[in-house]
Amino acid sequence: MAEKFDLVVIGGGPGGYPAAVRASQLGLNVALVEAAGLGGECTNYGCIPTKALLHPTHALWLLRQTGVARDVDVDFERLMEFARSMASRVSGGVETLLKGYGVEVVRGRARVAGRGVVEVEGYGELGYSKLVVAVGTEPSRLPGMEPDGQVVHDNRSILGLRRKPGRMLIVGGGYIGVEFATVMARLGVEVHLVEVMDRLLPGMDRDFSRVVERHLRRLGAKIYTSSRVEALERREGYARASIAAPKGRVEVEADTVLVAVGRRPSTRGLGLERLGVELDDKGYIRVTSGMETSAPGVYASGDVTGPPLLAHKAFAQAVVAAERAAGDRSSAYDPKAVPAVVYTEPELASAGMTLEEARRAGFDAVEQRYPLGAMARVSIEGCSGCFVKVVYERGSGALLGVHMAAPNASEVIAEAALAIELGATLEDLALTIHPHPSASEALREAAEMALERPIHYILRRRS
Repeated sequence: MAEKFDLVVIGGGPGGYPAAVRASQLGLNVALVEAAGLGGECTNYGCIPTKALLHPTHALWLLRQTGVARDVDVDFERLMEFARSMASRVSGGVETLLKGYGVEVVRGRARVAGRGVVEVEGYGELGYSKLVVAVGTEPSRLPGMEPDGQVVHDNRSILGLRRKPGRMLIVGGGYIGVEFATVMARLGVEVHLVEVMDRLLPGMDRDFSRVVERHLRRLGAKIYTSSRVEALERREGYARASIAAPKGRVEVEADTVLVAVGRRPSTRGLGLERLGVELDDKGYIRVTSGMETSAPGVYASGDVTGPPLLAHKAFAQAVVAAERAAGDRSSAYDPKAVPAVVYTEPELASAGMTLEEARRAGFDAVEQRYPLGAMARVSIEGCSGCFVKVVYERGSGALLGVHMAAPNASEVIAEAALAIELGATLEDLALTIHPHPSASEALREAAEMALERPIHYILRRRS
């Protein structure tokens, strides 16, 4: 007989382990099944190791660009080991957390064997009353550019690099591509970045694209937008790529190729069809605001429910899924603002709607852009082209969106998200005292400019 649990969670990433913890807090008997590392994609291959790479290379870049220290270099092998060790440390912390809450952690690949039963490869069967599916996503593949772990990599295998590449080709100009381009260019690697759309970070604000492209070019990266890799020839120890670009064909040789062209849901082979769980045309699980699927007693959370693919979104959804599974019918995932951050130089952060999104939603929306070049903290950090935009409703001044390109924007954007969630206005932001010198001052300055009374910016007088 299979051991029976009140709740089984499939997936130990940001969409899974918080559900297990909250369900245990609510008194449920919980098992969590994970086939790889606890913490999921974010901890083991994404958020944590990439930020561990960005942190020391940012310090290196600051020392060089300020002229304080010029002959500074990085031990590449130790840098990569540092990133892997940080991932391991955080993953271990998740395991400790689950054990502390009495969650039964089962290692192995899971699939649904039938209603009320999950089969775990190499372990056996688990019975359940309620189920949370949080299997996340995996790297998308391009024909002819499948990772081999030697020359061609995805965001997972790239962390196994031991030697610094001399030349690196990155296919895909989304957040993974531009973050790795930033790291490698800071280290002096010859970077070639190819994006099929007409700009980098095509899903974000256009001004973000301009800022990050300008900075990468300053670091020496070569950027090819509206371009595609038409052929990739693997040779002994390197690859030769043929790039179709607007000004003609370009041939590039690289020691290392990173393919970062998006993600796909990890729902194939899971057996969800046995339960009648409905998927969309891309394979993501359809859910309600209560994280309920089309199958009774089955919930889903995190990246497997579709974009935006963000760990903090997954955390919030996981808690809702657990609370619903425990019988709380009032729990719902219905945010007004989900922050999104790209950890480039400068950091790019958004919360809420863009001007276009706000107008499509029916708001009489206005946008105010405030350049940050004269702000003390930004000047110290040497940020070129930094800005903050506030999107607000004309008349009421209600804040609808904030978009920042600034040092430490990732630490400031939560204030903007809170302001939007609470229905704050430009007046509320302008009257809130912010510490000086800090990047957070940008929010107050932008609000005051929108109200036509900036202290640290000279407005042109209207005739």
